[in-house]
Amino acid sequence: MQAYTELIPPSAVNHAVSLPFLDSKTKNLVIAKTCLLQIFSLKTYASSGNGPPNSASKPKLVLVGEYPVSGTVTSLASIKALNTKSGGDALLIAFKDAKLSLVEWDPDNHRISTISIHYYEGENISSQPFGPSLNELECKLTVDPSSRCAALRFGARHLAILPFRQHGDELMEGGEDGYDGELDVAPPSATIKRTQSGVQETLELEVRQTPYKSSFVLPLTALDPALAHPVDLAFLHEYREPTFGILWSIMQPSASLIEARKDILSYTVFTLDLEQRASTNLISVQKLPSDLWKVVPLPLPIGGALLVGTNEFVHVDQGGRTNAVAVNEYAKLASGFGMSDQSELNLKLEGCEIEPLDPKTGDLLIVLNGGTMAVLNFKLLGRNVGGLNVTRVTAANGGHLVEAAPSCVASFNGSRLFVGSEDGDSTVLAWTKPTATLSRKRSHAQMLGQEAAIADEEEGSSEEDDDDDLYANTFEPAKRTTSTTSQTSPDLGSAYQFNLESTLPSLGPINNVCFGRPPAMPKGQLELLAGVGRGRSSRLAIMNKEIVPEVKSTASFENAKNAWSICVKTNSDNESPENSKTEHDNLFFCYDGESTKIYDILPDSENSSSPQYTERSGGDFERYDETLNVSAFANGTRIMHCRRSEIRTYDAPDLQLAQIIPMLDEETDAELNIVHTSFCDPYLLVLREDSSIQILQVDEHGDLEPLDNSEAIGERKWLSGCLYAGELTAGETILCLLGEEGGLHLFDLPGLQPFYNIPTLSYLQAVLSPESPQRRVGAKDTLTEILFADLGVEDAKQPYLILRSAMDDLTLYEPWTTNAESWKTSLRFRKVPLSHIPKFEETAMEDGDGRPAPLQVMTVAKYATVCVPGPSPSLILKEPSSLPKVIGLRARKVRSLLPLHRTGCERGFGVLDESSMQECQLPSDADFGSGWCVQKLSLGDSTQEVRHIGFHDERQMYVVATCRDVDFHLPDEDVKHQDGVSLRPQVPQFTLQLLSARTRSIIHSYDMPYLETITSLKIMPLEVSEHTHEQKLTIVAGTAAQRGEDMPAKGAVNVFEILDVVPEPDRPESGVKLHLISREETRGAVTAIESFAGGLVGTAQGQKLMVRGLKEDGSCLPVAFLDAQCHTLQLKTFGSSGMWLAADAWKGLWFGGFTQEPYKLTTLGKSRTRMEVVGAEFLPFDGQLYLMVVDAEMDLHVLQYDPENPKSLSGTRLLHRSTFHLGQFPSSMTLLPSTLAPMSEQPVTNGETNGDSEADAPATTRTHAPSLFHILTTSQTGSIGLITPVDEATYRRLGSLQTHLTSVLEHAAGLNPRAYRAVESEGFGSRGVVDGSIVQRIHELGSARRAEVLARSGSDGWALRSDLEVIGGGGLGYL
Repeated sequence: MQAYTELIPPSAVNHAVSLPFLDSKTKNLVIAKTCLLQIFSLKTYASSGNGPPNSASKPKLVLVGEYPVSGTVTSLASIKALNTKSGGDALLIAFKDAKLSLVEWDPDNHRISTISIHYYEGENISSQPFGPSLNELECKLTVDPSSRCAALRFGARHLAILPFRQHGDELMEGGEDGYDGELDVAPPSATIKRTQSGVQETLELEVRQTPYKSSFVLPLTALDPALAHPVDLAFLHEYREPTFGILWSIMQPSASLIEARKDILSYTVFTLDLEQRASTNLISVQKLPSDLWKVVPLPLPIGGALLVGTNEFVHVDQGGRTNAVAVNEYAKLASGFGMSDQSELNLKLEGCEIEPLDPKTGDLLIVLNGGTMAVLNFKLLGRNVGGLNVTRVTAANGGHLVEAAPSCVASFNGSRLFVGSEDGDSTVLAWTKPTATLSRKRSHAQMLGQEAAIADEEEGSSEEDDDDDLYANTFEPAKRTTSTTSQTSPDLGSAYQFNLESTLPSLGPINNVCFGRPPAMPKGQLELLAGVGRGRSSRLAIMNKEIVPEVKSTASFENAKNAWSICVKTNSDNESPENSKTEHDNLFFCYDGESTKIYDILPDSENSSSPQYTERSGGDFERYDETLNVSAFANGTRIMHCRRSEIRTYDAPDLQLAQIIPMLDEETDAELNIVHTSFCDPYLLVLREDSSIQILQVDEHGDLEPLDNSEAIGERKWLSGCLYAGELTAGETILCLLGEEGGLHLFDLPGLQPFYNIPTLSYLQAVLSPESPQRRVGAKDTLTEILFADLGVEDAKQPYLILRSAMDDLTLYEPWTTNAESWKTSLRFRKVPLSHIPKFEETAMEDGDGRPAPLQVMTVAKYATVCVPGPSPSLILKEPSSLPKVIGLRARKVRSLLPLHRTGCERGFGVLDESSMQECQLPSDADFGSGWCVQKLSLGDSTQEVRHIGFHDERQMYVVATCRDVDFHLPDEDVKHQDGVSLRPQVPQFTLQLLSARTRSIIHSYDMPYLETITSLKIMPLEVSEHTHEQKLTIVAGTAAQRGEDMPAKGAVNVFEILDVVPEPDRPESGVKLHLISREETRGAVTAIESFAGGLVGTAQGQKLMVRGLKEDGSCLPVAFLDAQCHTLQLKTFGSSGMWLAADAWKGLWFGGFTQEPYKLTTLGKSRTRMEVVGAEFLPFDGQLYLMVVDAEMDLHVLQYDPENPKSLSGTRLLHRSTFHLGQFPSSMTLLPSTLAPMSEQPVTNGETNGDSEADAPATTRTHAPSLFHILTTSQTGSIGLITPVDEATYRRLGSLQTHLTSVLEHAAGLNPRAYRAVESEGFGSRGVVDGSIVQRIHELGSARRAEVLARSGSDGWALRSDLEVIGGGGLGYL
């Protein structure tokens, strides 16, 4: 019984489309990340005041919403549907299992809404008896440019056509005029060919109300019996009827049979009759190159289609005329098709992406697999294409801005391009083109050539009269218009200039991970190091669940309880009228429980990182009694001192008393204590202990004057409040109050008149509006604090409403308006998904009246953030491309967290404990969009790709295996002459590098032999002496060498140690280097290595498993072996128990044991046969041993070794317990100890031990074995998941909760999570894996519905917190 939870969602971009989605005016970008759908807007914000004057801020991709979908997205397309809610286009999404979902934007609920879902994987779809299954084939979606229909190619050769309604269809669908609309409705026997929508399409009236018509499925062989092997198809532009071009062949293309199957592809254009469900063959082109793989439809002024091959481009126009260009030297060798020669470009077109660049000229942008770019230009001769010209984009013009291989390209907002990637960060590029290149004078010869071309065209026009009725009316004028600019410069790539505008960070793919402990990290804490990306985009990602601040300096303040740092004008500043907004703090106030001390912050010019705090004794400042807050106002000329029962103001910088404002009851004149204050220039909100408020305003002289409370304010009791002014309110300051009954009330200032009220706020519904129905029954949360604040980076901030409950739960709402001009009446709030488990500590921070410390708005680095105070504080951070995340700060026993801005610690913060204050900054270049603190580190050489990582604990060094692509040459002894090929195949050249954990710099590099690939890298203790049995921590690398496809593979076991050498000057950490102490070559490739008990190393080489030992002479000889009869991909052991498992891609999983006296490898059990295993790991729990296996279908299999079970045949058969579909290809599985006890033994501590408990330490520093383990999984999409074993009671509780939530929650695109996970069991009584991501979504429900669901599942709030903490990674406190 296990639970799977996604800690970090996928970040690699698979598909993207640009369309007017939110409204009909502005284009949005919709991207798909495997099973995550995200909607972005491109916004340009005003530059911040910290930048240079007149500096414009670059546009940023700002996230509008993200929605996890229960399916793997394979295509996105824009549909101009009728009568959408937003007035914009609809989005058509294709999924891997032959499903289509049509969604639109719902402006009333500020989220996507599903119009319909269509699925075609039913039993009525026939397939080949011995052919591939539906899951093994790609689903390709293509849409007619006029949105008349969409086609989904799925299976081997099936095509689903989904027509869409157009303007004027109502007149043709049969009304009172007696027209028979029978053709528009599916026949009764077909029932819309397995088409499913929100309402059953049985009545013709209901069919008319949908934006689509009934779909139908037909085999491609019905169009033409010769379409046996379709390659690609796409709808074409400028046809009056839906028309698509398809690339196909009679037999399967094969690179190995190129001589026999040369130029076997054909390109055919079919036009569809949607009413008759028939097709007509328009043109067909035969004997095309066999390496063509993609059809790109081209709009005007070019028209036709571009066929993309691996070595050439072929253009086919509407009349079937072809033009081709070869872009490398292999094109003429692989094909006899006529083409112009540009082989000197040496372009590799595999995996390239093509997007129209300039609609006026028809130029195309080509983003190659390596990230470089080229421009394809068409030479127009009148109305015909006379040739193709390809030009590389130089590095000076931005040709190398894209570092990763593209997965999609989308053009939006005119001159901007989004380049998505599965191998690294995605980018937004802006292109410009000099005006002079758009229209240039033609020479006399060019004019004569054009006139001759037009004359030739007129002679042949009579042959094309029969096809003229197929084209749109605008076709000929558009062609004639573009014929005047047909001639272009051959050096076209230099005419385009590309600039990088924005970046969408990605962690995919994660190649390998390891855990390390840098010297500066506290005891018991680790960091996760991952090799992410491919090629030039590969980086080392340093990941932590908490923010590890960079400590700049430490100052001593004994018994400090709270502190404030402010910036005020000095006497010299007052003489100067200019005032910079980047002035540093110069006054520091510290409250120690009895008095408040004042310090001058003196910058040290020689050592700016060591500030001097000099105590000040003069002035009228009242030092005794409790201080609640100190701040500067009136442009830094006044200081406000908020005490328990009064507010004092002082003139800066001499602290001369200016004003005393006591807090008195208006009726009894009794003193009232201040509970909370909120300042937003020029207003001050004061919340008092009797739940009353007072508003003060700063006048022109800098004095605070109280405002008269209105009846709506004076007659009520208020629990919390704040002031806010921002972009949402057009700079106007508003008053936000939380009523005693739990309602939200907004007032304008200075009139204090109410204009907005939500009485149902405490029910925490998904959407808040004044029109929300008022519930009279049902549970509601007890809200204690409300805050309206901006979150985000300094030039891309968004407002959020933050609610805090009595149980310290945080709820975020995103405001939006349907009308920006009348925002006061059209304001709405949408709940933001937030997975946060608050930490409870006995020493919780409280004010003098027993209230918890309030939320604090701060500006740290470039982030506008909110601090959640406590002994272990957290920050609410938001990146432009992500939702807000609550991330803990790695600090314990914190008494106060304050913003700090001084020389050497700009835009930092102070961490105040009982004896000192640490001046800190956020980690440099860190990204927090994933909910973790992620820093990417480049190894210097951009061509190095990180493949393997290990941590040497004794030396505090990371060992990184990197590779770069080099040209492949056969060994000299195997060839007699050079082949003279310039575009050679690429092979990886591996290098071992030592990376200092302290300085993050490369210390030493060791190049591996040519053609030798590192398949596995481990840091393990090996016995280096047979006599003394001494063990030393060594670096073991298993390699494989493949010299050619017809030559046997060789392998080697390389053992390295780290030696001390003379360090370089000014680099004391460089006094080490790698030294090879043993190299044992093997006949077969070494595919996996693992540490075995007794200082031995296990290797998987060829078809054998061997355990080797190191001898004094440097040899590494085998001591035990096992004939595996297959090539093992993974080899793992479980501690020193002697248990091991081996995974292969053919026979599944092997489980066995190893004994030392005598040395022997024994097989104990095997999994079912024919399982292609790509990842496996042990998972012990409650005295049982489970083996977690992930296969190539991305399914997680739970196996158990139970020799006492009769079904296991004395343990020789591993019992198959359950199957769970992950949906993402795994790259690693790592067993980790948990700092929490199992659920049945766990107290409600939320994992917080304040650093004093042994549970904080990982397994390597514990004195006892942990009782709970997790498996951390990483994937090729950049996601990180956690597999957690659960006991019987927890499994029943979570399983019931998952069942209820599946039926209650709103699922994006109308998909079923239960069907997506596809739990398959073996035998009666088997149980599935709990989907923790569904359980975590319980906070999306309102409080009343949430309490109802918990009651039905037999759980309560505290049990839910404990369960969510464990399955959500609360036991990984050491990260």
